[in-house]
Amino acid sequence: MKIREKLYNLVVFNRDIKKIISFLLRSPFLLKNPVYNFFYSRLLKEKMGKFNNRPFRVMIENTNICNADCVFCPHRIMKRKTGVMEMSLFKKIIDECKSLGIEYITIYGFGEPLLDKYFIERVRYAKKHGLSRVTTNSNGMYLDKDKIDEIIKSGLDEIFISFDAATEKTYKKIRPGLDFEIVENNILKLVKEKKRLKSSKPEINLSYVEFEKNRHETDEYIKKWRGIVDHVSVSYIHNWTGEVENKSELKGGRKDPCRLLWTDMVVSWNGEVPLCCNDYENKIILGNVKKLPLGQIWGGERMREIRESHLVGKFNVITLCKNCEYNYHHKSPWWITK
Repeated sequence: MKIREKLYNLVVFNRDIKKIISFLLRSPFLLKNPVYNFFYSRLLKEKMGKFNNRPFRVMIENTNICNADCVFCPHRIMKRKTGVMEMSLFKKIIDECKSLGIEYITIYGFGEPLLDKYFIERVRYAKKHGLSRVTTNSNGMYLDKDKIDEIIKSGLDEIFISFDAATEKTYKKIRPGLDFEIVENNILKLVKEKKRLKSSKPEINLSYVEFEKNRHETDEYIKKWRGIVDHVSVSYIHNWTGEVENKSELKGGRKDPCRLLWTDMVVSWNGEVPLCCNDYENKIILGNVKKLPLGQIWGGERMREIRESHLVGKFNVITLCKNCEYNYHHKSPWWITK
């Protein structure tokens, strides 16, 4: 593993270091430091230039159907039509990603990806066509033995399993409709089967969203899982463009041009390309991949207009961005973009 990747993992997957960095990134001493701002501005220009014409990652929503009712997720209030992406459309997206030189895709959107019967076929197609990093994010309820074997053999590079509690009591408060014991056992089965098959893939990452309902057991959780799975990622709740209340103590601060506008392209199950992964209702549509190629949508006029607004700090002119917390400097700085 390269030194840069080790440092990246150290920051992203270490809660204590992440908290220290978040604190520092809110510090007026740092934010008003001309040396820091010089290097940060230079980084922004470098990354923006790199991803102007093609995104770093494409998030492909294979389905937005979900089996959970998580308290911090706006899926419970989502009015957008639900469905499953046609396999022919998925293949078109993968083929275009390959031609554009995009190596990183996530098969996941606003639903549980393993509810899609074509999930394994999609992973295999992406890996067969040479994409170097294929990931997903699951709540773990459908990771039974058959699915685990298929996932390991499919070539999936990473799986993030959303599991936000150390105890069943807390889990029930956060993820109604899911079973703590089943998910925990499924994670352990995945770890065991991966070892049995002597497979390096998929990298198993537990995703823990820390907020007032589970903060009291975060330390217990980390201690419990560190050394069992590959990584434990502790992140902080955000407000989904103002639609979900955020009681995090790390609110406010300086806003940057949102890196998602340069790094992450989202394709919904029906081919629509919304502004970003926080646009769960698809309120701002940049185009549809059934009608236009990925590159043309990514470099389109609507995206250019929104980027320009962000570059001059006019976040309020875009309805979705007005109350969004994602692009606060301490929450999602451009430093974390590989």
